[in-house]
Amino acid sequence: MDKTHSRRRVAVITDTESDLLSLMKSLDPDLLIVKPDDAAAVDWTAVDSIALLGGAAPKPMLLPPPARTLIERECCAGKRVFAEFVGSIGNVYFEPPVPTRYERLAVVTSGWLENEPDGALIDDQFGERLRPHEFTCSSTRPLLSFFIAQAHGRMETADMKEPEVMRERALWFEADDRLLVCAFRLANFAKARHAPWRRVRKLIGFILNWLYGQDIANHIDDFPRSYRVGAEARPSSDALDASDILMAADRALQWVRRSGMLIDEGRGGALEGLGTEIDYTGRQRLSRIRRVDCIGELALPFWLHSLISGNTRSQRISNQLTGYVLDHYVNREPGPLYGMMRWTDEAWGVCYQDDVARALLPLLLRCFYEGTSERLDECADILDFLIRTTGTDGTRRFRTDNNQLTPEQLEKLATTPGNLPSAHYNAYYFAALCIYYRLTGREEYRTAAVKGLTTIMKVYPETKREQSQTQELCRLILPLAWLYAVTEEEQHLQWLYRVARDLQKFAHPSGAYLEWDEGYQASMRHQAGSGESSLLGRNGDPVADLLYTNNWLPIAWMQAYFITDDTWFKERWMETARFMLKAQIESDDPMIDGAWARAFDVELMEVFGSPADVGWGPWAIESGWTVAEISAGLYMGLLEEKLKPQHKA
Repeated sequence: MDKTHSRRRVAVITDTESDLLSLMKSLDPDLLIVKPDDAAAVDWTAVDSIALLGGAAPKPMLLPPPARTLIERECCAGKRVFAEFVGSIGNVYFEPPVPTRYERLAVVTSGWLENEPDGALIDDQFGERLRPHEFTCSSTRPLLSFFIAQAHGRMETADMKEPEVMRERALWFEADDRLLVCAFRLANFAKARHAPWRRVRKLIGFILNWLYGQDIANHIDDFPRSYRVGAEARPSSDALDASDILMAADRALQWVRRSGMLIDEGRGGALEGLGTEIDYTGRQRLSRIRRVDCIGELALPFWLHSLISGNTRSQRISNQLTGYVLDHYVNREPGPLYGMMRWTDEAWGVCYQDDVARALLPLLLRCFYEGTSERLDECADILDFLIRTTGTDGTRRFRTDNNQLTPEQLEKLATTPGNLPSAHYNAYYFAALCIYYRLTGREEYRTAAVKGLTTIMKVYPETKREQSQTQELCRLILPLAWLYAVTEEEQHLQWLYRVARDLQKFAHPSGAYLEWDEGYQASMRHQAGSGESSLLGRNGDPVADLLYTNNWLPIAWMQAYFITDDTWFKERWMETARFMLKAQIESDDPMIDGAWARAFDVELMEVFGSPADVGWGPWAIESGWTVAEISAGLYMGLLEEKLKPQHKA
C-alpha cells in the first residue's frame, strides 16, 4: 500500500478466517478484526470503512441488533460498508441460500471492472448465493448479476435481459453508494477456485480499493492461488525433453495413489474421479462410483510405467486392475447375455460398447506388445456379446440395457441397422476389434471393424456428434490407425490422414485442439443442468476439452506413428505432450496435484469453462478418461524403442 497517502482505517467483522481476510491482513497491519458478537463494544467512530465477511462460514452472517444499529449508523454518517454474504443489511434482506452450480456471474455495468466488457463471466464453481427480495433493493443497476449462460468467457449483452439483471443481482451499491452488497460467497475466492483468476483479482481489487479509498490492486497480484499449471513453470520457449515428459506422467500416477482413486493397490478397483463441484471451503466432490472403463484404463499407464522403470509394484497394480474388471464386471450367466460387460457398480445392467473397449484395450495392447495370450478368450466372450448386439450397418446403438434385451429386441438389434455413425459411441469398439484380430487372426473381428468404420467414414465429416466435431476427429485417429494396421488398404490409410489433417483446422499454438462444431450439430448442447453438455459456446472459443477430446491424442498420435512410421504423427504427439505438460495441475492439495481437469482456457492457461454439464463440468477430473489416457500416451511415446518394433514383427 502507498504509505505516502493517508489511508482509511478499516475494520473487518467476521467469525472465520478466509482468503479475503488473509489478503487484507497482509496489506494492512493495522486492520481491526472483530467477531460479530463483540462488535457492539467497538468504538466505530475511530473506523473509516467496515467489511462484513460472512462467506467463509456455514451460514450467512446476521449481525446482532446492537452491533447492526451501530454499523448502519456509521454507514448513514458516510462511512463505507462492504457486506459479503450477510443475511440482512440496511433495507435489504434475502431468500435462503441456494447453490450456484449452473449459474455464472456476469458484468452488467460498464467501466467499473478495468478492461472487462459487459457480459464478462466469472465462475464461483459450486458456491452459494442469496437472492434478495427485489422490492427491498434500490433501483441502482448492479455491477454483477447471475445468469445461466452457455458461453465461454463472455455472454452476449443481448441475452442479459433487464428484468433478470435486476432480479438476479449479485454485487451492487445501496445507500447512495455507501453500502456495497455482495450476495454470494466471495471470501474464499482462492480456495474455491473462482475463475478466471485475472478477472477475480480485478474484482477483489475493486472492492478493496473502494474500502480503502486508494488504489491497492497492484498489491494483490502475488496472493497465493490454490493451484497453478505447468505453463507457469514452463514458458513456451522452453525445450521439452524426455525427463520433463516422464516427470509429468509419474506425477499423474502419484495423483492416482495420493488422491485415493486407487483402492487397495488395484485389488479393489478404482474410483471414477472428482466431480466439478468445489464448495466455499475448497472441498471438491469425490465420485465414489466404480466404473469399468476408468478401472480398466488405469491398468495401461501402470503397466507402461513398469516397462519404463522396472517397477514391479506398478506391474502388480496393473494386473490387479485388469483382474478386477474381468473378475467382477462380466456377466457369466449362461444365455444370450453371456459376456456382457457391466458399466458401473450402480448401472449394473448397462453396457456402453466404447467404455467396454477402453476397459479391454490395456490388456489387448499388453498382449500385443508382450506376445502373450493372457485372458484373451475372456475378451472374446465380451466382444462376441457386442457383435451379437451390433446392427447390420456395423454400428451399435449408444448402449444396451439388460432389462430391455428380450429375445425379440436381441433379434432386432442384430437384423436392423444401428444407425449410429458416431466416433463417440463406436470408434474404440472398432479399435478393440482390430487389435483382437491382430492377436488371434479371427476374421470375424476384422470384418466387424471394417464394416463399422466404413459406415462412419461414408458420412464423414457429418458423423453423429455428441460433444463437438473436434471430439469426433480426435476419437477417430486410433481406430483408423489400427484399421490400416490390419488391412493395409490404401483407402484406410487415406481415411486416417484425412481425419488427422482435418483436425489441424482446430489446432491452437498451445498444442491443444479447440472445441469446434461446424453447423452446431452436436447433440450435447443441453440447457444447463438438464443433461450432458459441451464446453462449446461458439466456434472460436479458446477452450480445450481434456475429458472428451484432447485426452485421446497422446495414445492416438503415437500409435499412428508406430503403425505408419510417419514422423508427422510423432511431431503431433510432441505438440500434444507439450500442451499436456502446460495444462497439468500443480498444487499443495493432493486431491488435484498432478491431474488434469476437463476444461482448459488456452489463452488464460487455467481451468475455466462452461459449467452447463450436469455431471462433468470444468473441474471434473476422471481417473480413467483423462488422467489414465493422457499419462499412458506420455509413457508410450517414451517407450518408442521398445514398442514400435513390435508393429513390424
